[in-house]
Amino acid sequence: MQVFAFSKVFRNLLLFIFINAITAVSAVGSASAFAAVQSSTNAPANTATNVPTYAPSASDKLAKTKAMVGQKVILDFRYFCHDGTASKACRTPMTSIPDALLQVLSRNNIGGVILFAENIQSAPQLITLNHTMQQHMTQHGKAPLFIAVDQEGGRVSRLPYSMLAPFAGNMAIGASFHKHGTAFSTNVAEHIGQTLLPLGINTNFAPSVDVNSEPKNPVINVRSFSQYPQQVAALGEAFVSAMQRSGVISAIKHFPGHGDTHVDSHSGLPNVAHSKTHALATDILPFANIINSNTPPAMIMSAHIQYPSLDSSTLIDKNGNAQIVPATLSKRILTDLLRTQLGYQGLVVTDALDMAGIAQFFTPEDAMVNAFKAGADIALMPFTIRTPNDIADFEKLLSNVSNAVAKDEQLYAKVQRSNNRIASAKQQFELHKFVAKPASWWLSEAAEINDKQHGNGTIKKGVQLQKALSEAAVTVLHGKQNLPVRAMRYVAFMPDSARCLALEHALSASAKKALSDMKAISKQNALQSESLQFVCLPLLTLPKQALVKRLINDTDAIIVGDISPRHANYELGGLDNADVVKQRAPLSTIHAFMKDVMHYAKGQGKRVVFAPMRMPYVAQEMAEASDIIIATFSYVVNVNPDKDVAVKATSHVLQAFTDVLMGNIEAHGRSPVNVNIKPNRSLLQEGH
Repeated sequence: MQVFAFSKVFRNLLLFIFINAITAVSAVGSASAFAAVQSSTNAPANTATNVPTYAPSASDKLAKTKAMVGQKVILDFRYFCHDGTASKACRTPMTSIPDALLQVLSRNNIGGVILFAENIQSAPQLITLNHTMQQHMTQHGKAPLFIAVDQEGGRVSRLPYSMLAPFAGNMAIGASFHKHGTAFSTNVAEHIGQTLLPLGINTNFAPSVDVNSEPKNPVINVRSFSQYPQQVAALGEAFVSAMQRSGVISAIKHFPGHGDTHVDSHSGLPNVAHSKTHALATDILPFANIINSNTPPAMIMSAHIQYPSLDSSTLIDKNGNAQIVPATLSKRILTDLLRTQLGYQGLVVTDALDMAGIAQFFTPEDAMVNAFKAGADIALMPFTIRTPNDIADFEKLLSNVSNAVAKDEQLYAKVQRSNNRIASAKQQFELHKFVAKPASWWLSEAAEINDKQHGNGTIKKGVQLQKALSEAAVTVLHGKQNLPVRAMRYVAFMPDSARCLALEHALSASAKKALSDMKAISKQNALQSESLQFVCLPLLTLPKQALVKRLINDTDAIIVGDISPRHANYELGGLDNADVVKQRAPLSTIHAFMKDVMHYAKGQGKRVVFAPMRMPYVAQEMAEASDIIIATFSYVVNVNPDKDVAVKATSHVLQAFTDVLMGNIEAHGRSPVNVNIKPNRSLLQEGH
């Protein structure tokens, strides 16, 4: 073998070429080039004694480090204001990306972007936005972006109803498991993936595979498939497999398990008190099973939770206090447990670092550095950019983090390995392909999909699937022997105006079906289908007792709908008075009111139907006052903003509920969480 001694000039030229190869990788065919360059940084040193090694200068190493750190960041551009509005006050949605933000992406070699509902108006707008970002990265020789959303289905859905059916969510899928197995998990995930990819979205932070074992969990609840770990594992594996088969990266969350918390990590730092043995058998089991399946997830998202049995070490927070290390910042959890013990080889992405579970305790710099030390590959939303002034602050943060990484040889090596994994994932899922075709091609595809007369049926298929899941999930928890109810006069008490209107539409449609069934009722009643009477009171504020009693006295049946935990203001549908929304009654007060109303109605001989639409645990305390309890595990409604339409709100979930109530369909769902309802002996004795 011949050994060549390079001149100093030639040696510096090679070094210049090498550094630039890392910081300016083309996105057209970029994934393979990016992977090759990154892999070379981990190649073993030449051991030949007569071949000198040349360490890069400090400035060259820092430039390389900044390029690597940029790839480890996913930013959100939910809002952006050019007009001098303060960053915290900015609420102008970013629906077309300004040049200043494009420059942030390319100048800092950013790895990805996450989109929210505020960024999405229509398919053409979204395609244009995503294509513009990806094309900009290609033109500047950068790797393609992860473009991500949280499209779990159910209450966590970013795309509007007109683009993608929200479906009923994970717990509804869990309720269908007894009869349908993993079919709905597969079909829903496949449909979501097939919809997202042509829009330019290549990463979905879904599904949640948290085992929901805490009845008062404020943040997971119906986002979980079940309280039973094996069921969560089976449904989660099916979801991941179908999502990634469609070409979209799936990120399961929130490791090591957010299901047994009574604090929302958006607003605080939860602490899970399980033993390690219990953790491995419950919270961690779904992650372990999916990791070791034939289709492991390309990403796993960490949880901002303390889990002392897994890591009881402490970090000093920005206030000088010792905090049990959150999982997101824990090497024992992200490296020792997840990578070494469970054998995970994909990407670890943090939950959003601007959430209070991290941000109220750690500075952005400390959060990023500690997350990288712990083993996180990607820092999600480490800094909020809302104005041009924020850009300089973000780039200063990125510079500080890069300096910290460059000075720590162990961390530097870890970041190199992390960049290799990122490059490999981008290559595997062919992220560069979106800009291999012009935007006009994707816009034509979107137009065809949205053509309801001549389209390929994608949207129609989604609506049919949404309807089928809603029906499969409906579960009779109590009083099955009292079905069907075919009353002509109803009074309903629902959580808000949108659910009132959606219930009215559903009840009317179900009544027409039931009253036209000549086998079930008389011809005379069938001719009275137009005489259905319905009154609904939204329970944002409590109505007067005199009004309630008068309405109940003049009805045949009452329906009481509940959403527990209470849904957020943004989920109301926008049909209620803003001042009323600000003064919403506490859920405990509403529950006390419900009990009184239901007891009064029963005392008047009326049929009482209770409908828990979110978590069904509340059914346990309402059973005594109910004749029938029907759970839906979802409260999704579609509110039409068009002022001229006659029907303002519809819901496949409530349609399934009323169809079961009136006997049009049979309920086959089974609750995926344990709800203990004692038989109402007085009803049995009275023969109801």
